[in-house]
Amino acid sequence: MKNIKYLAIILPLAMLALGSCSKMDDYLKYTDGKELLYTGRVDSLVAHSGINRVVLRGLLISDPKITKVKIYWNLRQDSLIVDITRGPGVDKLDVPIPLAPGNYNFEVKTYDAVGNSSVTVLASGTSYGTSYQESVQNRPIKRAEKVGSEVTVDFFSGSDNSPYSKLTYIGTDNKEHTLKVTNDLPTVKLTNYKSATKFKLQSVFLPDTMAVDTFYAAIQEIGVAEDVTNAYLKNAGAAILRGDTETGKWGTPRDWQFNSAATNQNNGRGGGWSTDNGGVIHFETKDWGGEGVNNGKVWQTVLLPAGNYTVSFETGSYGGDVYTVEEMVASGTNLPNIGTSTNVLAVFHGNKNNLSGTHDVKFELTVPTTVSIGWVVSTGQYVYLQFKSIRLRTTASGF
Repeated sequence: MKNIKYLAIILPLAMLALGSCSKMDDYLKYTDGKELLYTGRVDSLVAHSGINRVVLRGLLISDPKITKVKIYWNLRQDSLIVDITRGPGVDKLDVPIPLAPGNYNFEVKTYDAVGNSSVTVLASGTSYGTSYQESVQNRPIKRAEKVGSEVTVDFFSGSDNSPYSKLTYIGTDNKEHTLKVTNDLPTVKLTNYKSATKFKLQSVFLPDTMAVDTFYAAIQEIGVAEDVTNAYLKNAGAAILRGDTETGKWGTPRDWQFNSAATNQNNGRGGGWSTDNGGVIHFETKDWGGEGVNNGKVWQTVLLPAGNYTVSFETGSYGGDVYTVEEMVASGTNLPNIGTSTNVLAVFHGNKNNLSGTHDVKFELTVPTTVSIGWVVSTGQYVYLQFKSIRLRTTASGF
């Protein structure tokens, strides 16, 4: 009984095995009786996006018989064959494919010397070109201001596709210095910054997480807000120093130019400056009750580099009713008369209703330019006008 029972169990299993073998061999009728052989496939295949290209990377781990890799795209309308020489261990596949901008689906198969192929491995990637390059913009800046020898640069948030930006500036050692500012940093300090220079900004972009190539925004030059009075103007106050050898109230200002209409006091030896309030630019009716000032001028002439500028004129004490003041910046070596527009780059028109306080005038130079900065004054009788200081600032530009 035990033997029968054993045979009853074995016979069905044997019949099942015979049936299975028959089904497994069914494919042979489609292959002329030849057994199908497959080569090892590409492992860890990734399509990396790039600039007018896609780079396919993967690993050849198994099957030393692999002799080539074939890559298809555009629904197999395009293909590329890569010859392979296997070495010991793992080989790396790194295939750059020049492609017009667009999205691509790839099919990759390996082959041995007799034409046996692997199963197909799929990957998708993107080629980026001119349109993407033109879309990238530098990280926007809120503020760039120099205090002392240090420039503070405050940023707005940058693009998620921009991991960092490069800042390049000239230091006080006259050498270029470059900082890499990651996208998570809102502020950066540029130390030992050379006065009256611009820094360069360039943001770096990776269009997606699989990008193998880097895009760069166009280099942008940024002007820094900075007080450059001491770099270009002399004896700008307060207090403004005397330049003549007289000892009385009236004199002339050191380092400033002036015309004879301004020096109408002390028999023509003084005017344009007085000892009041520690030393001021000063215009006044001759001997108080005499003739008024007619286009009296006090100014300095300097050569300024290209840039954006603000001049701040600070008024001191003043009195009287009939006067006109033009606080002016003009190209050239002199200031024009009141009401003349020739060569005037910026001007504040002052009178008894608006002269108090500090007045800003702004101008831009596209090339290095010789300019004159100062006051032109005309008055009636019983008028005095005092000016305490003047400041010159570069205005941040380029963002």
